[in-house]
Amino acid sequence: MKKYGSTIFMIIFLVILLIPSAGMLVFGPSESENGEELVMPVIYSEEEGFNRNYLQQLSDVFESRFALRKQMVTGYSLLTGRLFGTSSQSTVITGTSGWLYYTDTLGDYRRTNIMSQRQINNCVRNLYLVNEYCIDNGIGFLFVIAPNKNSIYPEYMPYYYPQGTGETNEILITDALTEQGIPHIYPFGVFSEADGIYYFERDSHWNDMGAAMVANEILNMLGIPHTDYRYEPYSIQKIHSGDLEQMIYPEAVEPEEDCVFDNAPSFSYDQPVESNFEYRISTTGEGQENLLMYRDSFGSSLVPFFSEAFAHSFFSRSNSCQISDITARTPDILIIEKAERFLSQLCTSPSRIPAPLRTLDPLAVEIDVPDLNAAAAGEYITVTGTLPEGSWEDDSIIYIVCGDLCYEASPYSVIDTGEEGFTALLEKNDVSTDNIKVFID
Repeated sequence: MKKYGSTIFMIIFLVILLIPSAGMLVFGPSESENGEELVMPVIYSEEEGFNRNYLQQLSDVFESRFALRKQMVTGYSLLTGRLFGTSSQSTVITGTSGWLYYTDTLGDYRRTNIMSQRQINNCVRNLYLVNEYCIDNGIGFLFVIAPNKNSIYPEYMPYYYPQGTGETNEILITDALTEQGIPHIYPFGVFSEADGIYYFERDSHWNDMGAAMVANEILNMLGIPHTDYRYEPYSIQKIHSGDLEQMIYPEAVEPEEDCVFDNAPSFSYDQPVESNFEYRISTTGEGQENLLMYRDSFGSSLVPFFSEAFAHSFFSRSNSCQISDITARTPDILIIEKAERFLSQLCTSPSRIPAPLRTLDPLAVEIDVPDLNAAAAGEYITVTGTLPEGSWEDDSIIYIVCGDLCYEASPYSVIDTGEEGFTALLEKNDVSTDNIKVFID
């Protein structure tokens, strides 16, 4: 009897092992998670000859498309999550009481990703330059930080990830913005002072009522007339599929509750859209002013509220502000929204707006920039370069001198390497690329 039991066990074990590969003959390959078509590698082609990477490419195809992949991933994730309280996916953290968190927020939560003082200064300086441009051109400006979910609701984080102490990137940046008078908002108090839960349990974002609360705070700060949807009638419906749950339990997603307003914000899309997560969205609403907003996924749920409050709105998912958008959209208000976990983008992707004219400080020092480059594109010349090591201080300002004209460049940082550089957008008609000099103060 023992012999039969061992044999049956081995057969079951082998069948389970064969399901991913042999199952492809029965069920076919799994659908791609990003919607890409299945392209099988070839061993030999007349154009390229023998494919030396054939086995690796075949392995990659199998890994991403083996039979019943989503079902097996879901089953394994449910086992590890429910039994051991841990996540099977590196991108998702399994919290308590069914809560899920995005792993990318862990550095902020534990204070392990604090930017250097130079990088913080670059973030703030780039926002200063945008605000200055807006003031000079009669545009209202506001910078918005969307709090990480575990910054607002840390109580559901697992015990083995203790929350760090000390200043965060958000604190360092907002303190500097306050000191320099740059309009900004970090709506921590909007949530911490309110009763109830306003982020999804199994999604990384705020829910629609949370979005309405933030929208109200922002529009009040800008002085824009609007409907305060916090007090509008709504119903609670199970309609939202969490992004984190889709990552970890792709075949066992349970819709979460979200509020549905009886009278939704009134506006129209200028072009058809599939969702508010699209890269570029243009809308027409009921307000008097025009909005240009750069936003990430948190800003997507703000689209309806802002679209109603403005006459014309343009929403872009570009990491930085673009002069081409400002020229095309003629905004009265410019908003830049960043999730707390993306704050480093402020120093890695500076805005592309015309560099402001400056008076060169007599104490500024000319530096040699071996990779200095000036490239013409349309009406502008983009000057870029890398600062030589040891040439800069934490608060150094970079100047570009062309003939009799002096401009301030936008600084940028490379987080991983510590490299520092600059970029400046100069109007082509005003400068010559023959004799560009770089100074640092």
